[in-house]
Amino acid sequence: MFKSLRFRLIASYLLVVLLAMGVAAGLAWAALDRAFLDVLRENLLAQAQRVAQAVEAGSDNLGTSYVVSYAIDGVQVSPEPYLQAVNAMPGYHTRIIDEEGLAVLGSSGVGETHQPEIAYEYRPELNQGISVRGASGVIAAPPSVDLLDREEVQSALAGEPATAVRTYAWAPDRRVLYAAYPIHAPDGSISTIVYIASPIPRFSLSLLPTYFASQVVGGALLAVFLAGLAGFLLARSLTRPLRRLTDAASALARGERVPAIAASSTDELHLLGEAFNTMNANLTVARDVLAAQARQREAILHGLADAVLATDGSGEIILTNEAASALLDIASQPVLEVIHRTLAGGEPQAAEVSAQARVFELLTTPLRGEDGSVSGAVAVGHDVTAYRQLDRLRTNFVSDVSHELRTPLTAIKGFIETLQDGAADDPAVRDRFLNTIAAETERLTRLTNDLLLLTRADAGRLDLHLASIDLVGCAQRAVAQLAGRAREKQVAIATELPDSPALAQADADRIHQVLVNLLDNAIKFTPAGGGVVVCVSSSGSGDKEARGQDGGITPLSPCLLVSVRDTGPGIPADEIPHVFERFYRGDRSRAREGADGSGLGLAIAKAIVEAHGGQIWVTSEPGKGAAFRFTLSLV
Repeated sequence: MFKSLRFRLIASYLLVVLLAMGVAAGLAWAALDRAFLDVLRENLLAQAQRVAQAVEAGSDNLGTSYVVSYAIDGVQVSPEPYLQAVNAMPGYHTRIIDEEGLAVLGSSGVGETHQPEIAYEYRPELNQGISVRGASGVIAAPPSVDLLDREEVQSALAGEPATAVRTYAWAPDRRVLYAAYPIHAPDGSISTIVYIASPIPRFSLSLLPTYFASQVVGGALLAVFLAGLAGFLLARSLTRPLRRLTDAASALARGERVPAIAASSTDELHLLGEAFNTMNANLTVARDVLAAQARQREAILHGLADAVLATDGSGEIILTNEAASALLDIASQPVLEVIHRTLAGGEPQAAEVSAQARVFELLTTPLRGEDGSVSGAVAVGHDVTAYRQLDRLRTNFVSDVSHELRTPLTAIKGFIETLQDGAADDPAVRDRFLNTIAAETERLTRLTNDLLLLTRADAGRLDLHLASIDLVGCAQRAVAQLAGRAREKQVAIATELPDSPALAQADADRIHQVLVNLLDNAIKFTPAGGGVVVCVSSSGSGDKEARGQDGGITPLSPCLLVSVRDTGPGIPADEIPHVFERFYRGDRSRAREGADGSGLGLAIAKAIVEAHGGQIWVTSEPGKGAAFRFTLSLV
């Protein structure tokens, strides 16, 4: 409470009022003292005038060697010597002073009803060395004086009444008031004066309890109460708008929206309120702009496919996007190690991070403050898994193509050289070699055609002759074409075909090629005694065994579903994503392509199906066979 502005304002207001009251009281006290003294001067001069008039009326000759009795206000005045010490005693002390400064007649207590007993030793020729004994004791002897040196005496001798106030350290009340009034002789001359002395009390705080106790205390209490009330009202009028400003500023600091505050009646507070409202409006606009910019940056940051993260100088992560969060989930340790190297060295770092079959190129850059010191780092990670796979596939493709071409070319070259060495003379050998050369040539032709077909498919230039075809008939023709080979391997082929035609918009030759590839694969890798099932159905019906096993692929619209299931060894889960890649071969003991295969059959099947706008996928459980499925649009 003592630190509050309201308390300090009230206390300051009271202090100012009390100081003002003290100064005013001091000035008033001094003014009252002067007024009191002026009244005493007038009274003492009037007293001196009355004495002078009485003396002028009762005597024509006054001197220091005569004693003249006269009465003033009914009181008999008797001669007394001039004593300085007597002037400090209470009452009026009247003297008749001649032109030589000697007291020719004196009296004390004129007009007093009670006068203490005083004994004088009369030595007018000395006018000094006199002691006074009173009821209260002995007053110390004052120093000697020369009355003619006093201004009021000279003024009275000159015919002008005068007063003077003198302060004596030896006097009880310290101050003595003197009044000198001229006495005119019958011829108008002035040879004597009336000289009256009276001690006057000095105003002091000791008089307060006697004369002003109730008034001063009551007035002071009333003044303090009114000053406190005025200070409270003033403090409240000042602190209320300040409190509103404080509450509004606190809410603004918390990030809350603050309405404009009401204007104050005080000019300064009104200007302060207007300045606050202007600041509030500007901050609101700036906050909205910053929020919009932050939303834009956040949208841009989270829309980036690359991983972006930022850290402070200690390596603590302060900003990430979704890609960076995913990267940290699988490779936080190597990423943080690269960042710490950047923070320690202050130089950009480039590294390659691998985790869970994914590869990231990570580039880190230090952030520097105004003083040039490293204050943080920014890391950008780019997923290069696809590029690495593409490089691997390209390398494998070149290797596989070279291998596929080298085998038949080597065989052809060997047979030709054998024929050239004389084998051509033997008809049986010659015919067998020529048939082998023809088969290898056919294999080269087929490989070349497959490569050309994939190239055209990649370029989007695969020529399709679309027409309404019956997939039931296509399936039956493919089964009939490979029935002989199935019998050779002792593999049973079954069909699950609808009774009515299953019409699709497709190229009959290309779909036949797909069915032959899938059926040939199934026969090749199904052991003797196993079976292959060819099924045609509409999506959502038939092929009950395949429901829920489509690998997560769901047709986007009603279509025809074709599946080829076998009872072979199946495909391991880690190889399923790669079976449709060109020249891909898994473990040779479980390869989906045989020794005479090029490794392009499934890739060609996928290219043809996707060129028709369909989908193709495989599901498998090792040891329980595999099922290849694809969809085609209905007519």
